[in-house]
Amino acid sequence: MAAIANLVAKQAITEAITTVQRGIDRGDLALMQSAWHDGAEVQYGFFNGPATQLCEILVGGPAQPDNITTHNPSNVWIKISGDQAISESYVFVYTRVGAVQSLIGGRYLDRHERRNGQWRLSHRTYVFDWNINQPATGSGVPGFEAPYHRGSKSPEDPGARLLAKWGIRNRLEPSSGGTVNRTTELSAQLEEKVRVALAKSDIQELIFAHARAVDRGDTVLLRSVWAPGATIDLGKFYAGDVEGYCELMRNTALNIRRMSHAVNNIWIEVDGESAVAESYVIATATAASDQGDQDTLSGGRYVDRYQLCNGVWKCSHRTFVSDWIIEQPSTDQRDVPGSMYEPLTLRGGLYPNDPVYSFWKTLGS
Repeated sequence: MAAIANLVAKQAITEAITTVQRGIDRGDLALMQSAWHDGAEVQYGFFNGPATQLCEILVGGPAQPDNITTHNPSNVWIKISGDQAISESYVFVYTRVGAVQSLIGGRYLDRHERRNGQWRLSHRTYVFDWNINQPATGSGVPGFEAPYHRGSKSPEDPGARLLAKWGIRNRLEPSSGGTVNRTTELSAQLEEKVRVALAKSDIQELIFAHARAVDRGDTVLLRSVWAPGATIDLGKFYAGDVEGYCELMRNTALNIRRMSHAVNNIWIEVDGESAVAESYVIATATAASDQGDQDTLSGGRYVDRYQLCNGVWKCSHRTFVSDWIIEQPSTDQRDVPGSMYEPLTLRGGLYPNDPVYSFWKTLGS
């Protein structure tokens, strides 16, 4: 029962995280504030203080339909202890400031509490990892039109209007309980669904662990993902066993300016003690070259096999499929005086110095 309770808690915590993001992007103050407990605090660098004030800053006052932002959370890795929890989640942000379109990558180190049966955020620390900035094109150009429903940072957003039409309330609400009569057949079906759900949750955490391990150069964590004899196929970049792969990725982390792997769209199929999975990944990396720092932004998919090893799920094989790659001179502005990134002083690094490690220890090993 404890495993089931943790699974339900993780779903509620993930919903609170996504609610904050939806509130920012729709300019909906009530929606954003509903995800925080009373007295919640934040540490963003450009603002440190009550979460209620941050909500007002990020929502931005009156509706601003043309000031589009998207905040895509991924890699939501949660650790629970009773009525307390902590999480690390990656966030991929799009924003436009004047005539510049920006992509920004970072992470949220969040604290969560269950009060009166409800999980909400009680503290958030933002870690800044990377940024890409380009002169506006496409939807960033005044007068741009496309044959799609156009998003808006206001209640007039097509998605927000449709949800309102369907009667979906834009805030987190207390859940109501109930009872159900369980037959033997229903119990068996429920047990199987719970077994599969728990397996998928464990496998998803392995996918997130891999991303953190690679981005932070954490060889110990990276090795813990794999089953004995596991193989990796990354094409010409690497094909072979786990030990060679772990060493390669450690050296890559040491010799690159920064990198980030945001994983989402995770599909998992469980079959007894084995499973397969496909997950989408957007990877960003900045490396030094003779022409100056170069950014690489790429999209692809992990196609994985998993197996139970002494009751614990491990990855036995991974193939990476590359779908698209963008390469360009780096436009990172983290050290540009007066830029919007300058106040974001808490920044990502490598193991063991990255902020996630001291944060992760606050709720035990």
